[in-house]
Amino acid sequence: MELYEEGYELKEDEYLLKIRKADISTGFMTKFNKNGTIPKAFNEWGMGGQYEKTLDGYEYIPYDDLPIYVIKEEFRSGWKLDDWRFGKSMNWASLIHPEGFTLEIYLQEFLNIVKENIINNGEIMGEFKWEYSKLIKS
Repeated sequence: MELYEEGYELKEDEYLLKIRKADISTGFMTKFNKNGTIPKAFNEWGMGGQYEKTLDGYEYIPYDDLPIYVIKEEFRSGWKLDDWRFGKSMNWASLIHPEGFTLEIYLQEFLNIVKENIINNGEIMGEFKWEYSKLIKS
C-alpha cells in the first residue's frame, strides 16, 4: 500500500483506499469516476469524527483528513466475516480484509459465498479479492 499522489493513474487491479482507525479499522475502496476525478462520496467519507471511550465517559475525537492510499487488490486468503447491516435499499456484510480493515460487500453476494464455500469460525476458506462491493473467488 502506497500513498496516493495526485495525477497517479490506477492500474486495473488497483483502488483508492481510505482507512478510518478504530478497534477494527474501516476501509472505503473505489476507482476514479469516468472523467478521472475522485468520487464525491469517497472524498467526503471519514470527515467528522467519532466518540471514544475515556475514563470520564466519552470524548468526541475529530478525524484528521484521512490519507488516500493506492492498494493493489489481488487474490488472498484470510477474509473473515465481521458483521452485517440492513440499509434502506441494500443490505451489507462487513468483512475483515486480510490487511486488517473492514470492507462491505452486498449481503446477497456474501450469502452466495456461504452456499458455495467453507466458512470456518467466520473465515472464508480460499483465496478472494474485493471488486466493486463483491468478493470474487480465484
